Amino acid sequence: MADYTPLEAPVHDPQALPAHVPAKLFGRDALLAKVYSDLKNDNAVLLYGAAGVGKTALAATLASAYSELPGGVLWLQVDGASLVELIVRVARAYGRSDIANSDNAVSRTEAVRELLSEEKPLLVLDGAPAPQATADFIARCADQNPVLITSDEPMESDWTAIQLTPLDADQSNAMLRQLAGIDDGAPSMDLAIALSGSPFAVTIAAGAIKANKQSPADFHASMPKAPAGAAPPVDLLALTAAFRSLPSALQGLILMLGATYNGQGSGELLSMISSAPVEGVNQALGMLVSRNLIERITRGGTPYYRMHPLVKNFSESWLRGSNRLEGLQAKVRDSVVAYASRYSGQPQKLAVEIDSFVATGRATTDAGDTDTANQLSVALMQAGTFVSDGGYALELASLRRGSTKPVTGAFPAYQDAAAPTPVLPTADAMGDDFDEDIEDEFDDDFEEEPFAETELDETDDEFDEDELGDDELEDDLPIARPAVLPPIDAPVAEMARLRAALMQARQQGDQRRQAETLKTIAALHLRDGQANEAISSYSEALTHFEAVNDRGEMLNVLQSLTELEMLTDSLPAAALHAARAAAIADQLGELGKQAQLLSLLGDARQQLGESEPAIRAYTQALELVRAANDARNEAVLLFKLGYAQLDNNDARTAADTWETALKMFKEQERRDYEGRVLGGLGTAYGDIARWTESINFHTSALYIAREVGDEQEEALQLTNLGFASVQANQLGQAVLRYRQALYLAYESDEREDVVSTTVELANVLVASPRHLLIAGLLVEEALKLDSNDRDLRKLKERIETDLLDAEARGVTFIEVSGTAQEYAENAYALLDEA
Repeated sequence: MADYTPLEAPVHDPQALPAHVPAKLFGRDALLAKVYSDLKNDNAVLLYGAAGVGKTALAATLASAYSELPGGVLWLQVDGASLVELIVRVARAYGRSDIANSDNAVSRTEAVRELLSEEKPLLVLDGAPAPQATADFIARCADQNPVLITSDEPMESDWTAIQLTPLDADQSNAMLRQLAGIDDGAPSMDLAIALSGSPFAVTIAAGAIKANKQSPADFHASMPKAPAGAAPPVDLLALTAAFRSLPSALQGLILMLGATYNGQGSGELLSMISSAPVEGVNQALGMLVSRNLIERITRGGTPYYRMHPLVKNFSESWLRGSNRLEGLQAKVRDSVVAYASRYSGQPQKLAVEIDSFVATGRATTDAGDTDTANQLSVALMQAGTFVSDGGYALELASLRRGSTKPVTGAFPAYQDAAAPTPVLPTADAMGDDFDEDIEDEFDDDFEEEPFAETELDETDDEFDEDELGDDELEDDLPIARPAVLPPIDAPVAEMARLRAALMQARQQGDQRRQAETLKTIAALHLRDGQANEAISSYSEALTHFEAVNDRGEMLNVLQSLTELEMLTDSLPAAALHAARAAAIADQLGELGKQAQLLSLLGDARQQLGESEPAIRAYTQALELVRAANDARNEAVLLFKLGYAQLDNNDARTAADTWETALKMFKEQERRDYEGRVLGGLGTAYGDIARWTESINFHTSALYIAREVGDEQEEALQLTNLGFASVQANQLGQAVLRYRQALYLAYESDEREDVVSTTVELANVLVASPRHLLIAGLLVEEALKLDSNDRDLRKLKERIETDLLDAEARGVTFIEVSGTAQEYAENAYALLDEA
């Protein structure tokens, strides 16, 4: 791939920065000097402030100066990027595909640190960084580099945090006049004051005034009036006025870009979506660029267009309100797949749209469509050496995970993992009776009761008749946990003694002693929580046991490696080691271990999104445990097999498998597993759109979870019931179940659960304009827990935009009081009354 240049490669020309460098910054001179001084000392600086306050403009101005230095600028656009993603992208910037494609990129932090220390770039993380991942990355990889971070919200860590605030009226007026080209004599201060010092609003207004040859007063008059009591940001008011002034063709073009899943794309991709020539699309997009409604950069040598998040949210809301979003996104989806197929032989073009591939795959998978992610992953795998040479294994893995069927319950091998939940339908998809349905759940008078109650519908529970007890699972097959090793009472000095013994064994060429010493060193690493170091030592021990052909020890070490690699998400390596260990166990006649390893192999394959190999592994393990009359482990394997079959788009077979497992768990009086199988059956019946049965199964699983005191499973089933109720168009029940799940999230003090459940609940509520204030309260309280959550931010922006539209249509909003936790608690109390 000699013709391929990494997109993340350091920038050495201000014109090549992936962000617009403003000709002049207004009101930021002191900040520029302060930030520059900190960066010169190789410190990390956080710029934070509301969306549209000018953080990226300030970062771009500083980066333009650094781009001319030998190290250049490493500019990464981030949206909740994990530590692994940051490591991979930096490695890719310098052509280190060996690091980027590593099964365990986190173990390569020292190599990345050396790379950054040697190259000395300014590192810019612009957008929506994940606080912990960003702090970890800087501490482990970039502590010797100047780092500039932008974020809408403050983040606490060992960096200098600087808040950007709105401009004052004089600064805002000066900026407006320069960008709009307003004559010295023309009045503009009234508009500048109305724009509240928001650089984004000023830029949008200036673009419209200049393009339409308007006066500032005319633009001010065209801005919609803010709803009383729920005023949206001035950014949206300016954006609404600017959008309404566009010719219809340009309105359609900006809405088309807004329908893409990440609000960006190359001229070629947008040409495919619009079915218009590339030249014409680029020309029309240039008009939107001149109006400051979108940004144009060069990416991979081609024009590339990007929306500000505020414009993206505005466009989506406009499309949703006109019932056009779903249809246009279907066109986007098909065009992204077609682009990937058309340019499979051109790595640079694939790299240009890699973000679009991942965003499209993620969004369509969340909506229940696994075929799109599968087609995109196939296109990348068929693109020669693009993935391996370019270092795109992480993106391919993301698409491959999305190409399997999402399950609303966590896969049993990873019971702590958060389960993916499909995106809920819009109000239009729910039907015209949505408001009437959902209003049954609320009381219009919130002065006396913060959130009114709903009677819990009685649901037949055919599985609650048997009174069965709990059972311990000590003899069950392994569920992807680390190997249980004997305690080591050695002091800290023991490690030094072992390393000395290892050195001596190496000098003497004693393979067995080296192997045994390395195995002990690995156990010490594991005791100290150093999983990656343990894997390294076990791997070296395996080489020496192979040299002396000790297959028994090879089997033990391979099993330890498999379990550790699954624990650290090194799934390809885990699958290889599990398969090899299972073969050795077969040769040695260790049938019990063989069954365990085949079960682990199935777990690894399933987590990799390879359901067919997982089914084969579980089936082989089933044959062994059945031959041994091991009914307990047979039931567990059937439980796992059902999930693999469901992910393989065979819901009916999965249901049959789970029916068999259910009977066995009942006979064994394993009530907790019985409930989990019922939850799986609910998911399977939902997969074939038999929502009434799905709801019944999930309800039965809910009651068993309450019976055995498993609050985590109870919360999962309440969430499943919320989703199933939406699909069955039982929207009142959906709201009730999500409220109850939210209560458990608050009670468990699990921030992530509170946030995710709030997102699901608010997604139902926002489809009813009358309940926008309630949804807004929920989202605001969740944002206090995680101000950087992407879904919450999008919901907040949508609510603000929809409030403006609803006010214009004369919608009467339901008043809101109380707290989100009270709202949830009132609903949960109904479960005790059922």
